Amino acid sequence: MAFTSAPIPAIFAGMAYESDTLNRRTLGPAIASGVVGIALGVVAVVGVSVFSSANSLPDSEAKDVEAAVLGDPEYGSRN
Repeated sequence: MAFTSAPIPAIFAGMAYESDTLNRRTLGPAIASGVVGIALGVVAVVGVSVFSSANSLPDSEAKDVEAAVLGDPEYGSRN
């Protein structure tokens, strides 16, 4: 009975072998690294924008500048 190799699954068809050129062996990992870097960058920008918008005053709690002195109701009474 002769040995026959099984067909290569499609997922591994694009992998480079040691006999391939250096450019072919490094192109896949370089592209994958770039894609992961871009994805992490987008996540970081979205995360920073979510947290930076959380430090603004809500409209219902905003006080007039002239009324924000000690003794006003939001600070309590001095008596």
